[in-house]
Amino acid sequence: MVNSLVESVMEMSPVVLVAITIASSLFLYLLFKNDYRGYNLPGGSLGFPLIGESISFLRAQLQDRGDQWIHDRVLKHGPVFKTHMMGSPTFVITGQPGNKFVFGADYDIMSAKPPKTLAIVAGEYSLSDLPKPRYLLVKQGMVSFLKAESLQHHVKHMDRLIKASLLRESKDRDVVQAVQFMKNLTFEVACCVLFGVEDEVVIKGLMSDFAVAFKAFWSIPINLPGTNYTRGLAARKRIVAKILPIIQKKKEELANGTLSPRNDVIACFLSIGGENVVPLSDLEIIDNFIFLMIASHDTAANLSSMMIWKLARDKEIYNKIREEQVNILAQRQGGDETLTWIEVNKMKYTWSVAQELMRVIPPLFGNFRTTTADTTFAGYDLPKGWQVYISF
Repeated sequence: MVNSLVESVMEMSPVVLVAITIASSLFLYLLFKNDYRGYNLPGGSLGFPLIGESISFLRAQLQDRGDQWIHDRVLKHGPVFKTHMMGSPTFVITGQPGNKFVFGADYDIMSAKPPKTLAIVAGEYSLSDLPKPRYLLVKQGMVSFLKAESLQHHVKHMDRLIKASLLRESKDRDVVQAVQFMKNLTFEVACCVLFGVEDEVVIKGLMSDFAVAFKAFWSIPINLPGTNYTRGLAARKRIVAKILPIIQKKKEELANGTLSPRNDVIACFLSIGGENVVPLSDLEIIDNFIFLMIASHDTAANLSSMMIWKLARDKEIYNKIREEQVNILAQRQGGDETLTWIEVNKMKYTWSVAQELMRVIPPLFGNFRTTTADTTFAGYDLPKGWQVYISF
């Protein structure tokens, strides 16, 4: 997914690239010269017009040198520097003070708005782009399902899904491609458990469309035929077409009482309402379905893959986790062989290993925010509308 920006550039003819460069150079020069002359901006480079430093940034991540890309600029400009990536001028912040500043900032100062490409493919009504009142409403719908007391009722369902997937993937095979399997598995679990999508044909279709959309997230936001960005927009249309009938069916099931408002996230969204509250539209629900799928997919798949990697290389940790799991199995009573919420809570050492892995090797390299008002950090000005990238 990381190299899709480079692919998008290579797909363009030299004439198109030259035209884009010439046209955008003057525009960006005038934009920054006129609008930001009074701001105290940190050191750094805005790179090439329109493209900025996106290509070098994503190429470094593809080569597993993302940390070095950041480190080189920190050595040159300090822990705060400016750049231009994913179509926006960007303020890069590193270090613990930066983490506290970004994640502690009020919504009126900084929003979780993602890069332009992700925002456009995810939709204008996704959580990160909503005004504060609707943001809080959608967040309430998500949290009402994702809290522990709700998720614990889905543990057995998840256990059955994972067992079936493992058996299907390993049948007549000596080798399983762990990373790709984890991506497919987490996508299937998210569809079934989070959104109540059970149809295998629909899930496979959504998986194919999201694979295209994921590439578009890391591309140049130019709508030209044959580019990853244009393919991503087409994939979004197909995703919308697949989800609309599911929403309609859930509306009918909620109306006749055959579906619980807490059955899945879509049901929770459809149940939002009350006095002086405008219910979520179909498009708001679809955009936040896409947003949640983006947010949950890579992080869960990356952590699961890292756990397998760690167990394969550290025999001591493998033996301790195996011992913990065997002890939990030995305490089971009765004929029920599916996992329970109580058993999940007994996996103390397993969860400690997962937490340490996330600390040492974060599932995400960094995170994006967008300033919603002029603010300052470390003595520098952050203009309204700038993208903020926090490096973990």
